[in-house]
Amino acid sequence: MEIHLGSMENITCWAFRKLCKGASDSYTGVLSMTNLVKRTNTWEEIDTYPIEGQRQWIQVATSKEIECSKFLEKLEEEIKEHPEKDNIYGIQLNCSCPSPNLIRIGQGPALIKRPTKVANLIKELLKQNKYKVGIKLRLGLNEMDVKNRKIFNLLKELEKIAKENTNLTNVTIHIKHAQESSSSDYDKNYIFLNELASYNLPLVINGGITNSEDLAKLMKHISPENKKNIKGIMLAREALKNPDCFLEINNSLNKISTIKRNLSEIKSEFNELCKQHSPRAIYIATIKEKCSWA
Repeated sequence: MEIHLGSMENITCWAFRKLCKGASDSYTGVLSMTNLVKRTNTWEEIDTYPIEGQRQWIQVATSKEIECSKFLEKLEEEIKEHPEKDNIYGIQLNCSCPSPNLIRIGQGPALIKRPTKVANLIKELLKQNKYKVGIKLRLGLNEMDVKNRKIFNLLKELEKIAKENTNLTNVTIHIKHAQESSSSDYDKNYIFLNELASYNLPLVINGGITNSEDLAKLMKHISPENKKNIKGIMLAREALKNPDCFLEINNSLNKISTIKRNLSEIKSEFNELCKQHSPRAIYIATIKEKCSWA
């Protein structure tokens, strides 16, 4: 099972992503596609230098099909100019980030109620064969979206696309709606898991998972015939406390033993990685604020 490191604003720079050993996939912070198309300096945020054993994704936010095609052109220009960043596995459309600024302009989870629009955006991103394409969702923008089953209308459209194009390899679902706080309980939303997994889509489940016990609890809600559609899980906040959480889950799933690092070793390794590819100052400041080991 894949274990993904989720995107976190001003945290998941290259050094942090590389620090999280055992993660199968990782993501840049959410980048505005408008800025990527119009502003050269935004490309400095794409720090996809090599990470052995980890697939790296660019995570983008947009609601405009024309931006997708322009972004793909700009991406190829950037890679030609900076071949050391040519370690990008995929592009993920973010329809999950609850930022009011994104929602205000009709992006992020505001898109979940617009299945045709989202399908068109995904189709535009699939008009190339070099990169895999993914999407990150929530259960809806708000409780009303959840009650009106908006996400299931969208999953039907994505299922059609996935049937025609195998490069749609990742549908990540954070099992909360966008107005639920990060501290609220996930348990009441587990009732949606089996129906979410009933679609023939490569699902990555995000939310409420910190260890193998949490994963086992989650999987109990999914019928045997639907488990085949669960491709992986995603962790984010747990990595702030313990970057070795991915190794620990891998060890448990595969019944192996890997030497874990102590907090001093993690801090030292992070500092060395920052010397190799220095993050912007805001990343360093946020990581020091959020991570006890830093």
